[in-house]
Amino acid sequence: MQRKWLILTAVSLGSLMATLDGSIVNIALPAIQTDFGIDLTTIEWVVVAYLLVVGSLLLPFGRLGEVLTFKRVYVSGFAIFTIASVFCGAAPNIEALVAFRAVQAVGAAMLMAMGPAITARTFPASERGRALGLNGISVAIGLSLGPALGGLLTQAATWRAIFLINAPIGILAIIWAYRIIPAETPGKGQSFDIRGAALSGFALFALLLALSDGQQWGWTSPAIVGLLAAFVVLGAGFLVTERRAVHPMIDLALFRSRPFSAGLASVVVAFAGLFTATFLLPFFLEQGSGFSPIEAGLLLTPVPITMALVAPFSGVISDRIGPRIPASLGMVFMVAGLLSLTELPVKFELPDLVWRLVLLGIGQGLFMSPNSSAVIGSVPRHRVGTASGTLAQMRVNGQAVGIALSGAIVATRLPIHLAALGGAPTAAVRSVALAGAIHDAFVIAALVCGIGIVTSLIRGSARPGHADAATAPGNGALTAAGSPTPGS
Repeated sequence: MQRKWLILTAVSLGSLMATLDGSIVNIALPAIQTDFGIDLTTIEWVVVAYLLVVGSLLLPFGRLGEVLTFKRVYVSGFAIFTIASVFCGAAPNIEALVAFRAVQAVGAAMLMAMGPAITARTFPASERGRALGLNGISVAIGLSLGPALGGLLTQAATWRAIFLINAPIGILAIIWAYRIIPAETPGKGQSFDIRGAALSGFALFALLLALSDGQQWGWTSPAIVGLLAAFVVLGAGFLVTERRAVHPMIDLALFRSRPFSAGLASVVVAFAGLFTATFLLPFFLEQGSGFSPIEAGLLLTPVPITMALVAPFSGVISDRIGPRIPASLGMVFMVAGLLSLTELPVKFELPDLVWRLVLLGIGQGLFMSPNSSAVIGSVPRHRVGTASGTLAQMRVNGQAVGIALSGAIVATRLPIHLAALGGAPTAAVRSVALAGAIHDAFVIAALVCGIGIVTSLIRGSARPGHADAATAPGNGALTAAGSPTPGS
């Protein structure tokens, strides 16, 4: 096996662990709540703290990789993630668990920011889509395996096992990554923009916290208004700082590139649409149709399974014909899948749900690898880390927007549907009203994904098989020894 494919296995292990940890915890939250004797609002911070920290640090770590080398940041991220997992499993109380989850998220952010960058440096332009597609299988496995594995470990042992299992896997992954990923020379004359990193981190933290808790706290509450104002002020300060910095954390000129900016816009709306579905469907299945949490988790697996099957092929196709057509077609399937979900009845047969979820899975599978390849391939080699971190950041932003938007729509439309049905608000009436409100949210999500069709189409087309910015001659891919070679 060529060394580059071995490097991809090290990257895929990081993608698997980071994704798996994000999906495995949810199923164990009731057990953690019972063990510590806490309320629902408090237990939510086990998830929220992780997402906030990851979402705040992806941009800085993307840049840090360019300064310190991708390998150092990636292996360090694995070590932090693994050690923090052990402390999470041994946490004596909820405060310690939330704190260690935040530390764990630091390691996860390092893995997520560096994975695509290492792939882009390793593979030439003619193979990058295929490599990213294969890496997408790890993401899909993590998404689909998490709920089932989390339920099994929690039931067979305790909730602590979902964290402790990361220790042996993490140690092996660290050794493998250290041996396989080639060493690089730190960026000569490069410096890390600490002020820009702080401003971007706090600005994104404020935005994501507002989007996460806006529905619960009230969108017009002083706390949410203050957080949104802080995001605007800190974001403006970040832009001013980056324009003046000698070595900015992110080169704002990159956004003048249509493939870069259009690709980032596309990923925000794609993940907003996907997470509208994955956030609301459990409520539809459990509160509307009466399924158990484990049954609902299993019913949602057609999405990641289909993604895993489609992503490698879409990557190969994008290498041959360019990313524009497969990415745009993926957004079309996303729109079709979301619109089809608006017709899903409360009482349905299994095939009625499966084929709709397969449409969503096809859409994401077609979209992800070509879009990621296009974004990373549109920047100079010395900015691949920034592009990788920004791409991961936009995915998190899309998730937060999707959850916030869908929650607001359901909360607004549910009373209207209840009033339209009339009569006493029985369990049956509330189920129908909830389904109607969720259907409304799916319509809005489909319209949002429709924007993604446009942004994918206007990105322009790259000539497949030719060197692009990330692997152009002089900006080459990494060989096993870490030296640059011309991209093909």
